[in-house]
Amino acid sequence: MDHPGQDGGRADERPTGETVEARLGRLLAIQEPLLNNLHSVRDLVQWRDEVVHLEQRRDDGIRPLGDLAELLADGDEAGPSAVRAGFAAWESLLAGGITRVRDSGELAADADHERLATGLMAALQGGLLLARTTRDVRRLEVALDIALGYVRAHAVTP
Repeated sequence: MDHPGQDGGRADERPTGETVEARLGRLLAIQEPLLNNLHSVRDLVQWRDEVVHLEQRRDDGIRPLGDLAELLADGDEAGPSAVRAGFAAWESLLAGGITRVRDSGELAADADHERLATGLMAALQGGLLLARTTRDVRRLEVALDIALGYVRAHAVTP
């Protein structure tokens, strides 16, 4: 018996670049408004709280891109490119937010927005993997809290 997959196809069908792009589009549509409203460290904490809330609901708005990468092991050639583009777009949104926080004067002028965004993305994806593997959202909270601590280490006033 065929079972429908998450994107409307059969669960045993190989993912295509188009399927992956559709998932990424949904993910970024949820994350983009959150990340475009980052202007302070407090906003970053609110983003963290929203991400944790989404994970508690098991919302696809934060589905780990690693899930997609794993699905692509047997997919078409366009898939890996779509996953790389998704990571880049999501991390770019984080970097833009961190730039705005730095430009507001809360972070030191020499705070590397790209490095901080990479740290947050790694904490987010790793935390999601741990939370889903252990069914314990606190793993995600801890990972993001540690990454936010690193961001705060660049604060002009602690």
